[in-house]
Amino acid sequence: MKKCHYVSILIGFFIVATIFYSGCAANKPVKESSFPEGKLYPKPYDKVWDAVHNLIFTDLGCVDKKVNKKKGYIETEWATQLTTEGTWRWRIKAQVKQKKDGTLVLLERDMEQRDIVDKNDLRSKEKSKDQNPNAGWKHNNEDLSAADNLYQQLENKLK
Repeated sequence: MKKCHYVSILIGFFIVATIFYSGCAANKPVKESSFPEGKLYPKPYDKVWDAVHNLIFTDLGCVDKKVNKKKGYIETEWATQLTTEGTWRWRIKAQVKQKKDGTLVLLERDMEQRDIVDKNDLRSKEKSKDQNPNAGWKHNNEDLSAADNLYQQLENKLK
């Protein structure tokens, strides 16, 4: 009987150790945005819209994809950049809504990284006429606080 208890305790120990180890081995935590539901500015809608529009298209030099002032929506085309970590692309989406006590702005910055592609794979893709322009990109949500810098820039524009 005592031998059975030792085996049970030993199995229990390994189960607890495995659970603990898998929790410690998880990816680094995702940085949350300081403003997951947007940020309220105590300014009129037109002034905030103009500041958001100016920030995205003049200061950042983005190219517009969808812009609708009445609905308070802006979406940019993808911008691509090469870094030492690989090829990245990003775009910005903004929603501007009139509220009782100001104007609510929700900014999102989508980031994607290009999968590493073998040269042979590139040749076969070049032959394909029906290519998906989004193929080979994977969404990167390691740093959801990337939009926080945009909120700070917007804050400075509205002063």
